[in-house]
Amino acid sequence: MGNQQEKQDSKQFLERKLDPNYGEVAVYLDNNKNFTFAEIKHVLSSETNITALKQLITKRQQLNHRGLIKILSYDNGEIDDLCSSFTVLSITVEYYNETLQNDLKQRIIHKTTYTESELNYIIYEISSVCLFMRDSQNEIQDIHPSKVLIDEKRQIKYFDQILETQKVNNYFKILFALRDLEYIAPEQLILLKGEIRNDNTDQELVNVFCLGLMVVSLISGLRCVEFYNQDSLEYKREYVNQLLDKYCLKHQFSSLFKQIVISMLKFHPSDRLNYTQILNQLQPYQENFAHFLNHPGKQKEFFDSQLHSSHTQGSAVKSQAYSSISCDFSEIDQVIKSARQRAQTTLDEVGLDLKLNAFQGSIITVLDETD
Repeated sequence: MGNQQEKQDSKQFLERKLDPNYGEVAVYLDNNKNFTFAEIKHVLSSETNITALKQLITKRQQLNHRGLIKILSYDNGEIDDLCSSFTVLSITVEYYNETLQNDLKQRIIHKTTYTESELNYIIYEISSVCLFMRDSQNEIQDIHPSKVLIDEKRQIKYFDQILETQKVNNYFKILFALRDLEYIAPEQLILLKGEIRNDNTDQELVNVFCLGLMVVSLISGLRCVEFYNQDSLEYKREYVNQLLDKYCLKHQFSSLFKQIVISMLKFHPSDRLNYTQILNQLQPYQENFAHFLNHPGKQKEFFDSQLHSSHTQGSAVKSQAYSSISCDFSEIDQVIKSARQRAQTTLDEVGLDLKLNAFQGSIITVLDETD
């Protein structure tokens, strides 16, 4: 009894909301462990559906991968109506509302981009999750940046279809007008033109293609809908290739990175890499990958300063201060103090009295003000 009361006290209700991924949920904070979780409720009347969903959730709960949302627990109860009885299945899961799709929007606002290290991390982690789910007979059905969640450590998790209320793949979401024409493979477009209601394509190779499109969207800042002719239902193959060439050159991405993305975006499914091949090609370089995503605005100073440094001539101080993230701030501090003293001397000579000591901001602030 005491343990139950203690458990209830640690559970703080935050809000009830309609989440694009989780559906209608109640969101709670666990005060003891300091993490957010959600309760998803399914109301079912068919005994067959209840049994099937319980089996599915039980199997999914046993799947353990760092890139999956964890199912913490589930329970069921009865609701009696005037004419019938319903079973309510309540599933408690980890809750994250930040997505890669929103992260990209923030980076566009802050004028920052994804590093090659971050992009390799994204490709590797999603490919790893997809391979794991395929081998457990639960193939990921929909690769989309809105499904890539970002946790409190800025590490990515994939929201798989088992947790979705609408358990349909990428093709049927477009066929049934649940989504714009985006993140769909060329072989699926053939089916879409004929409004075929049977998707017999290889989901793994479809997922690889869509992951490649996601990478192009991340490096260019363009929405995936722009990669298709919305009227003729055609994939703009040459346009996407041009974008890949342009932004790989602009951001000086390696030839290995570019070649992997090209191989993911092959027009014919049989020419594409599969999950295992992607992982094998990236595995030797894994120690150079990021292990989390940077905050969208945190890179701004670094990227702006890189740009400024490339256009600044004859300034040894700025070149040293901006050339690397790892700086000797004690040396910079001495340079700034010396600059203050020279400035004070110059101003005193023309009869001005500026109390520079009043400016006690951080070194970075001083650099920004100098710019």
